[in-house]
Amino acid sequence: MSRSVLLTAAQEDTEVFRSKMEEEHVSILHYPLERYEALEDNADILDALENLEEYENIVHGSKRNAQFWVDWLQEFDKMKEARNQLNLALNQHTADYLEEQGIPAVHPHSQGKAINLLEFMLRIKRIGKTLYPCGDKTAEDLPALLRELDMEVNELVLFTLEGPEENKLEEYRKDFAAHQPEFVIFHSRRSVNRTLAAFPNANFNDPYIISADQAVTDKLEKEDIAVDEQAEGSWSSILKIIEKELSHK
Repeated sequence: MSRSVLLTAAQEDTEVFRSKMEEEHVSILHYPLERYEALEDNADILDALENLEEYENIVHGSKRNAQFWVDWLQEFDKMKEARNQLNLALNQHTADYLEEQGIPAVHPHSQGKAINLLEFMLRIKRIGKTLYPCGDKTAEDLPALLRELDMEVNELVLFTLEGPEENKLEEYRKDFAAHQPEFVIFHSRRSVNRTLAAFPNANFNDPYIISADQAVTDKLEKEDIAVDEQAEGSWSSILKIIEKELSHK
């Protein structure tokens, strides 16, 4: 069994994690089974772009959300208008990306949890109409929390989730067949279905199985896959588990 980790999340979701794994000299078997594609322009997107001044906040829940939003801003020459709004980022990775694009962004808490960002918005009294760029198949916590407080939020859908193209999937299968990872990460309930479908003959008895959270653990148990350790719902908590296991070897 090689000193490696099986990872199936999207490229943009795992940049920091993969960098840390490389520092630990862990080989990454990265087969992205999630591919995101921009939607065609529609009335909702065009309306939001034309009326940015109506929003008190623009909240970016992930780097991917921010990337698709910036693409639209650039296409319709709305970067200046976006810079004039309060841009809030859920985590430092997203804030850094926005800053690189020339959009000042506030990231109030290192843990990157939705509740922390909500508390910050309440503390600075930014409780007006909020724009939340997102995808159509991503369940994110912050919009629901805002609605619980009767805050107006526009979940603006910019992209959709697709799987890998067939030729790419065949490449993944061929490469994976030549390896036996030491760690397998299931980062979401969706990743359980996609991983099992992509690699139907995989052996999940020998690797150290890491589940992102309780919901993922429950899903794996229904598939008769034993979880060795459950993380706390973040990539940083998954990283800590791997680092701890490596330190014992």
